[in-house]
Amino acid sequence: METQDADDQEVFEIVDFTTASEWECFIATVEETIHEWRLSGERPPQSPLTRGQLATARWREKNVVIKFADFPFMLTHHSIISDTADSPPEESADTNTDYDSDDESKRLPQFLEDMMNRDNDFPARAHCLVRWYGAREMLTLAPANPRTPITCPSKSRLLLSSVTIAANNTNCQVPLFVQVHQGSSRVYVGVGLGSGVRTDFNMVYLKHPPPQCSHLAGLLDVFRNKLQCTVTSQPVLVSVRFTYVLKEWPHTLWTQQPPDFDATLTEVGFSDLGKLPFGALSDPVSELHVSATWPCVSEDVLVDSDVYSDLDPVSAPLWTARLIAAPSPPCLLSEYLTEFLDVCRSNLSIAQVLGPAFLHDLDPDPDHQISSALDRLTKPAVPSLSAVVGRVRRSTHRQQQHTNKPQHQPTNTNTNNTQQQQQQSGSESGPIPIDILVPILNYLFPDAEGEQPSFPYQATLSQVPEWRTEDGDTQEHPLKSPLSNMKSSGSDGLVWRLGVSLCHVIHCLGGLAAAAHLWHEVVLELRFRWEHCVAVPGVGGGPPDLASTLLHQKLQMLNCCIARRNAREQATHISGCEDMEEEDEFFECEEEVEDEEDERSSSSNNRGGGVVRGGAGGGGAGWSSWDKPEGRLKRCGTLRLLHTGEPLYIPVTQDPAPVTEDRLEEHTDALLRLGTDSLGSHLRARLMSAALLSDMESFKAANPGAALEDFVRWYSPRDWIEEGGTEVGGGGGSKDSQAPPNPSSHPPQGSLSTRMQIPGNMWKEVWNSAKPVPARRQKRLFDDTRGAEEVLHWLGSLGPGAACCHLLPTVLHAAICRLAQERLLFSLPASTTPLPQPRHSNTLASVLNVIAQRATRLSRQPPDPDKYQELVEQVAEVEACVARAQSVRHKILGDNNGGGGGTGNGGASCDGGGEGGGEGGSERRSTLEDLVLRLLDSPEVTLEGGPRGEAARVVQRLFQQAYKASQLLDDSPGDSEGDGDIPGPGGSPVSELGRPVGREYLLRTTVPAPSPASRPLPHRMFAVLLPGEFRLTGAFSQDTIFCAL
Repeated sequence: METQDADDQEVFEIVDFTTASEWECFIATVEETIHEWRLSGERPPQSPLTRGQLATARWREKNVVIKFADFPFMLTHHSIISDTADSPPEESADTNTDYDSDDESKRLPQFLEDMMNRDNDFPARAHCLVRWYGAREMLTLAPANPRTPITCPSKSRLLLSSVTIAANNTNCQVPLFVQVHQGSSRVYVGVGLGSGVRTDFNMVYLKHPPPQCSHLAGLLDVFRNKLQCTVTSQPVLVSVRFTYVLKEWPHTLWTQQPPDFDATLTEVGFSDLGKLPFGALSDPVSELHVSATWPCVSEDVLVDSDVYSDLDPVSAPLWTARLIAAPSPPCLLSEYLTEFLDVCRSNLSIAQVLGPAFLHDLDPDPDHQISSALDRLTKPAVPSLSAVVGRVRRSTHRQQQHTNKPQHQPTNTNTNNTQQQQQQSGSESGPIPIDILVPILNYLFPDAEGEQPSFPYQATLSQVPEWRTEDGDTQEHPLKSPLSNMKSSGSDGLVWRLGVSLCHVIHCLGGLAAAAHLWHEVVLELRFRWEHCVAVPGVGGGPPDLASTLLHQKLQMLNCCIARRNAREQATHISGCEDMEEEDEFFECEEEVEDEEDERSSSSNNRGGGVVRGGAGGGGAGWSSWDKPEGRLKRCGTLRLLHTGEPLYIPVTQDPAPVTEDRLEEHTDALLRLGTDSLGSHLRARLMSAALLSDMESFKAANPGAALEDFVRWYSPRDWIEEGGTEVGGGGGSKDSQAPPNPSSHPPQGSLSTRMQIPGNMWKEVWNSAKPVPARRQKRLFDDTRGAEEVLHWLGSLGPGAACCHLLPTVLHAAICRLAQERLLFSLPASTTPLPQPRHSNTLASVLNVIAQRATRLSRQPPDPDKYQELVEQVAEVEACVARAQSVRHKILGDNNGGGGGTGNGGASCDGGGEGGGEGGSERRSTLEDLVLRLLDSPEVTLEGGPRGEAARVVQRLFQQAYKASQLLDDSPGDSEGDGDIPGPGGSPVSELGRPVGREYLLRTTVPAPSPASRPLPHRMFAVLLPGEFRLTGAFSQDTIFCAL
């Protein structure tokens, strides 16, 4: 019973053969993609390919992922973009055509016509299938994951059958290829259908060629046997190409040396310290390929068998050359910038990098240095240079340099030798040796050397260095326009030199630790200068320039603090001296002055002007001791006070407080946080009235008895309305502006403007609270001591990474200017590598201009190393292009620096004998100059004149020099030097170029297939013989209509 129930519950699987299988779904997906890309149906004829079009034209690729069951494939459509076509190929499928259907049935598919084209036999740069079959359009099917190749023959045939069915169902005349085996082997099988013709694309890939396939005669036999050609068949057209490779360049052809930092600071001097290095450390050109080509000749013309060959490159009608650039050659400028970016990404502090022991060594005896408990409590985070005297500045070398700068000497000069040795131990144990550190500091702060420094700063700092022509004339810098608005610092200023010096020490002296050491020394130097009131050189005067970097603004702020402190101390000293002189000396007043004072006193009495005061000049005896005028600068024209009639004097006021952009942003944020209500507006006005209060107090002190109207007449003339006049406006004027002279002795009649009479006006409140205090006795609007300590604290709190981040715009600025110093750059074409391509120019100079514009925009953003990474890569690419050009010029022309001078001793052109003078020499050099530019701009160039041209002779000399150099290094026989090359045919002589490294044979003909009654169809076979590789590709067509025997 249980068995019966189990049988009843058994479920039988029903297979529905009407549903689509996975194989049918795969074919349907391929067909759908072909229809979507408009590759189905008959297509109108296209114009024939022009010479070299397959190599120089742009290509378009479309990709889609198609799955066979769970296995993904990538279907790619490769098509050429024709500049002469009115519409792209995919848009022409649905257009109406007027050509005759009978002609269409006779016309062969487009890929067969391209296969027989004779102008694109060996394209220099194209897809491998394009090179082997000459097609301008094709579809490829490959595994989406390269690590899962199709290695099974049955799967390969299944995929080929699938795409054949899809092409047949959609009437697609674009050849389809399926990639099999490993992706690195580049093995494809394919099929092409259309107009009653089927073309099979097959391939043979071996490590070594069979003996019968190592020469042209054997390949012709294979080709004829495949086609079953008869004696009456058309001759086979043959194109042969032999390629010779120059890999080992003579050592004299590359003279670039890596920088020697010790030599820079000792033997050479400081000239290289302020300049970023440039150039490739190794030869950026790895190989030179020279190809001798016999294009499209009959099989009877060439003889190449196992016993004899007349394929000598000297007899080839066409010579071509191409350069193979070294992948990512190491270049100095790019290495400097990359390492600088790496340091910028560090978040470590100086103490974390150098260790606490290093900082403790700076203060071996703190009790001796700190003079009071208050100094101990307020000791800044960055120790003063007086606390570390002897570490660098107290060294013997530094003492001799400071003999002419007494104000720059520390106060503690009685330190014994034992203490000096103890204090110098910290510097000697640092990453930068003291004999290198001191010259760097002298370079950054040249005024410490004395009255005649080696490298003084310029009086004015410009955004770009001075630009001189080859004749020595000064011209406008080519990058002045894009770099003039860059938020950087002046060229060759302190910030500029600091950034370049940090690049040097990072690359040569220890990376992050060296950067921390130098930055720490710079901060110590800045504190020393503040303590001793010595200005910081190389940053310019005046308030902080908000168009420069924040670090440059901070240094300018420090200079402002030093200048204010000097002026304040000097004014205090002069005032004290004047008081002492007034107490000790008596000056008798002259009679003319007394008469003038009497007249002014009587004039005041006649006007009834209140208290009688004699002596408007401030020194008369009629002034009260508490009402004595002080702080007068000069008279304000002929203006007089309204109530007293005394002349109105412009007071000495405090200068506006300098501010950096970070403090300005903080102040703006604080004002915005007060809100927009009445209370917030009142508080905002109070915060902004500090400068107004100071000016009012100075005005009251200089003009006793003055009223608010008098202050407005001087400070804001537009807010004073003359009687009978109109109100000029409510805007604030300038405190330095003055009213026009009033010749009348009577006081002017008028009133304040409307906004000044509003109840609760801030000006009235400030005027009522202001006291007559001269500027020198007022509370300072800008506390230079506090400002300097804030700057020094900000600088001392920066780690080496943060300091380098603030220097990023300046370092990139210096790198771009360093690129512009290479004059060869302005004559080079733009590289095809991923560089920003200008719209209206195709030169490397225009690319550098675009990079400078991007750097200018990026400099106005907060410094971010990740954002600068792309620009650094572009700068590195430009450097590699220029270094590559210098290498080629040195090899072809003999120039050592690529500057266009005479030929040197290392190039190939120096062996030209007596051709170097006169018109012939200039014409010859012009030809070689053109060859250099074409080699750099094109993937492959044709050597004019073939093997007998001037360019070919230079190339032959390069090969000869390389051969001679190899013979000097290797005493083995010359026949053994080509172990890695393809052994030549039995009777072929070895030419001056050596033995060919690669040989290519292209055979094609038109014969009926598969039977003599079929239509004549194109056939093609391409053979490639390389070291360790033999490839034989064939495209053989069959007539599917007339195929009967």
